[in-house]
Amino acid sequence: MTTLIIGPDEHKRIAEIIAEAKAHPIPLSVLRHGLMDDTDMLTLEQRRKMRPDFVRPISASMIFPGGYRAAFSIEEQPSGFCTHLSISIDGHHKGKAPSPAAVEMIARAFGVPFPPHKGWMEEYQPGEYAINLVSLYGPPSTEGHA
Repeated sequence: MTTLIIGPDEHKRIAEIIAEAKAHPIPLSVLRHGLMDDTDMLTLEQRRKMRPDFVRPISASMIFPGGYRAAFSIEEQPSGFCTHLSISIDGHHKGKAPSPAAVEMIARAFGVPFPPHKGWMEEYQPGEYAINLVSLYGPPSTEGHA
């Protein structure tokens, strides 16, 4: 079992990550190449078949004491700007995914609605899983670009 610890240092790092994501949202023109079919579970094999050449931009991330990893971005999606929080367990925990309680605690620490507008489990490396939470953050861009 993995213990989640969110103290003052973690809250400070979360604030830094959120500020970085706000300053550098991922544009739809980049994400469009990686859009996947709606699913509750995305395997590596499915991703490779659907979008074999897509490499997702790296999001700012942190590892909490206890081993939970969180990656956060703000993305321009077709519906508007969204927060995207991905939560996994760092290290060698093949086949393990974060507990629902830990996912909720981390989501709330990032100010992400829980339950999210959309959530799914994703295999990001063979036998390693992350929980992804996406929620509307702001309206679509009106600057004339997709």
